[in-house]
Amino acid sequence: MKKYNAFIEKIFWLMIIINPFLDAATGIFKTFFEKEDAEFLLSPSLIIRFIFLALLAVYVLINKDRKAIFTLIPIAIAAAASVAVEYISGMEFSIFQDASYIARYVYNIVMIFCWYSILPRLGFSKKDLLYKINKVMCWTLIIIGINVVFGQITGTGHYTYADRFGYRGSMGYYYAGNDITAVIMLLFPVSVYAFLSGLNFKKKDRNLYITAAALSMVTMCLIGTKTSFIALFFTAAVIIVYSIIVLFKEKNALLLKRFGVIVICALVMAGAIMGMELLFENSSFLSTISTSIKSTGNIFNKEGLETALLSGRQVKLEEAFTQFKDTGPLAWLFGIGRGSQESIIEMDIPEVLCYYGIFGFVTMLWLYVALGFRFIKNMFRKFSFGALTLFISLALCVGYLLIAGHILFSVTSGYYFTLMLAYSAIFFSDDIRKLPDEIPFPFKKLLVGKVKSAK
Repeated sequence: MKKYNAFIEKIFWLMIIINPFLDAATGIFKTFFEKEDAEFLLSPSLIIRFIFLALLAVYVLINKDRKAIFTLIPIAIAAAASVAVEYISGMEFSIFQDASYIARYVYNIVMIFCWYSILPRLGFSKKDLLYKINKVMCWTLIIIGINVVFGQITGTGHYTYADRFGYRGSMGYYYAGNDITAVIMLLFPVSVYAFLSGLNFKKKDRNLYITAAALSMVTMCLIGTKTSFIALFFTAAVIIVYSIIVLFKEKNALLLKRFGVIVICALVMAGAIMGMELLFENSSFLSTISTSIKSTGNIFNKEGLETALLSGRQVKLEEAFTQFKDTGPLAWLFGIGRGSQESIIEMDIPEVLCYYGIFGFVTMLWLYVALGFRFIKNMFRKFSFGALTLFISLALCVGYLLIAGHILFSVTSGYYFTLMLAYSAIFFSDDIRKLPDEIPFPFKKLLVGKVKSAK
């Protein structure tokens, strides 16, 4: 068991490092190498992540992590019950869709327990651990940014949107604009905090932090989703207001000046991109951004605020919810399943309710709600600029998964959402060795004989 734990700890850190490359590699493969008529049901990155999930599941079992086990059992019951409803109700359904969708959800739940359990075991102090995670987050933003910018400059990337309103936005070689938007939205505030606060301010770190933050600004503009623009301007507005308050209260303009440096660097990057576009003559930086902004206005004028805000998700929600109501009490309790649906709603909370019913709604979401309340409690108890940026990150993400996101069922954005939950716990922790004890669990009597905290 000790050898397996040591192996998992090494693999765990390796996955943190290579994770941003997985989606980029899959996108590049699908763009340049996959045949048009190929049925690409499982991407290479998804296969690797599911193998990783299996390794982590074994880790949870051999360490007898009772919190994890007793959290996952009701989720498994909810998933099985939803399939039973599909069968009993005579629905046409895909068991593959049911299995792969709940596996994505379980992946992120398992990641929560492993973040809290394994990170304290890596042998780093709290300061060093936060520093290393900061660097990984910033490199992730840079890798995403390079992918999007290169696709934009060469004109070989994918449009973010291709619908009845035309082609707009640029997401490089990624295939899921929502996922990439969510990842940047989660990590961008932390990169800004790292630069503005001067954490471990060596020259190489300074360059890394400012590059990540400035490139993220450019990338969010190019992706062109409503969420990316909202995330960019909301983050900037909150940080600027906080910096102005610090300026007046403490007569300290450092935060404001450093944020100004990030903006200037972003503008320089944008200018460099426009200069390089002249060599290819395939794309236009300003046109990409203006088209995205104008399209939202056109959608609002033609189809109203609801469609402009939800991008038509309300139609899929209405269809799924109508089926949920009409199927009867069994569906109300256990849902109509994912496999019975032609397409997902892309609104995480309504999906949990419709697909897994009231039972699934409670058993699948209580952990996220409890961790959210714990974060808010810690933020008010130990408020700081760092706590504020973490709040921006998590609050934007929660708003996203409520109305427009695909996070809790995504192995990309969900991975970073759970990482940010763990990061915030480490940030507020007085002793990271006790981090496993900070995962909430309502039935304490079931935890008799639980594994001790990491040493």
